Amino acid sequence: MKDKVKRLQEYVWARHIDRSTNYDRSVNEEEAIRFLDEYYSQIANRNSPDQVYLAVLLFERAFDHADEQDELFARAKKIFDFYRRVTGEYDWDVIEDRLADIAMHFGEEPEPAPVETAAEPPIVAEPAPEPVPESAGEALAEAAPAVAVAAEPAAEEAEIEEVIDDGVEQEQVARREAAEAFIADLEVVEGMMLVPAGTFQFGPENRELYLDTYYIDRTGVTNEEYGRFMGETGYRAPRGWNDTKHKDPHQPVVGVSFADAMQYAKWAGKELPTEMQWEKAARGTEGLPFPWGNDPPGASDACFGLDPIEGAPVAVGQTLRNVSPFGAHDLCGNVWEWTRSRYEKGGEYLVIRGGCYNDPIELLHLDFRMEAHPKDKHKILGFRCVRNVH
Repeated sequence: MKDKVKRLQEYVWARHIDRSTNYDRSVNEEEAIRFLDEYYSQIANRNSPDQVYLAVLLFERAFDHADEQDELFARAKKIFDFYRRVTGEYDWDVIEDRLADIAMHFGEEPEPAPVETAAEPPIVAEPAPEPVPESAGEALAEAAPAVAVAAEPAAEEAEIEEVIDDGVEQEQVARREAAEAFIADLEVVEGMMLVPAGTFQFGPENRELYLDTYYIDRTGVTNEEYGRFMGETGYRAPRGWNDTKHKDPHQPVVGVSFADAMQYAKWAGKELPTEMQWEKAARGTEGLPFPWGNDPPGASDACFGLDPIEGAPVAVGQTLRNVSPFGAHDLCGNVWEWTRSRYEKGGEYLVIRGGCYNDPIELLHLDFRMEAHPKDKHKILGFRCVRNVH
């Protein structure tokens, strides 16, 4: 039995904590929850710190099972809270990010760290043991849902799936429609650039695709703009919000998950771009390798090649040549940007585009694509929005 527990712990660590693609795909999470539930209900195991792995599974299951969300989130929260109290560790993002999502679901404020906390144990490459509340089999305290200040995480997850699935297939089919007339009659949207309907060259193969007219943000969303969103909605701060290298108001906001970016976009009356929309806005209709043309960037053209530790993105709109044929800035370098397209059909990872401040030139080519998990919150990853005309 202990061997099976260890195997399930390794699975949870690899898939849901380390975000590795190298995990045991034979594990059935529903069966794993039942097994761990029974195991930790035994008197000898009720206070085992390893129960935190059960909590992570409960949390992840909640996103896919709307009818069980309240119970699953409540159970996960009890385990995470118990771990924090026993260890004094209030700064492990594996737990803190999930507790913030649970608090949002119930319309509550996350429990802050106490004034005095125990020293943090180091995070190591192996799963660290973590205590848990009462046995998983015991009755839970009632948790009455309240209206959340921002969106509920489970609803966010459902919407992510809907948004991702709806657009990608349709927009990869070239629709040979007549180009829209009277582009000049369309409204001017402050801070956004118009990308007219028509065909363009997509990907390394320069496939010809068609997109309807849309607007795209002139620059990536900045700390100043994201701070306004936080102030008006009470939404949580991005990871590393107070990092001195990333807190300038005019730098692009980083440390936001896909769901965070989605919530900002909804608040702003916009949405996140598909991979095709992002690339057309960056490369123009002729499939340029860089926004300005064919020649590689120099140090004054884009923010790239900096030290991963000491480097940071520059303020938006500062590089004079880093402007696409449609007038959008900084689509080459500075920070990677979220799109709402899947990296692989049916996969859970999403496409990010553009390269960042510590990347080599090879990753700045505008047809280059990378993948990120929707819950990733990296200091090299930001976003911009689009607004569709139709």
